[in-house]
Amino acid sequence: MKTLVCLFIAVMLSSFTGFVNAQVADVTVVVSGIKEVKGKIMIAMGDQSKSSEMKYDMVEVTSKDNVTCVLKDVPVGKTNLYVYQDVNGNYQLDKDENQVPIELCFVKEKISVQESGNKFDAKLMNVKEMMGGEK
Repeated sequence: MKTLVCLFIAVMLSSFTGFVNAQVADVTVVVSGIKEVKGKIMIAMGDQSKSSEMKYDMVEVTSKDNVTCVLKDVPVGKTNLYVYQDVNGNYQLDKDENQVPIELCFVKEKISVQESGNKFDAKLMNVKEMMGGEK
């Protein structure tokens, strides 16, 4: 009987471990809208209020063509995608005195990450220009 209980617990634990492992996936992000060959594309997925749980990566900008990045082990479910071009290499999205981004960026909230086949397009935008500010 004791052996049967131990076997049952072992099976349940291995099933649970498999379930937990199945809850993350790789995500491919294709970034367009790059205006200059400078700096890095910074990509993050997750909830900004839980920064320690977010998945990050950066890719060197080597041309104005699309840049592709693959984030590993992103939790399956709804999440947010943040992308910007860090032109000056300070590893943060620069903003003006009114907190308007001055570097090209992209944000998409509540996207669905599935267990496979995750590919998202992110077109960088000049927020200040869109608001009618300086170019």
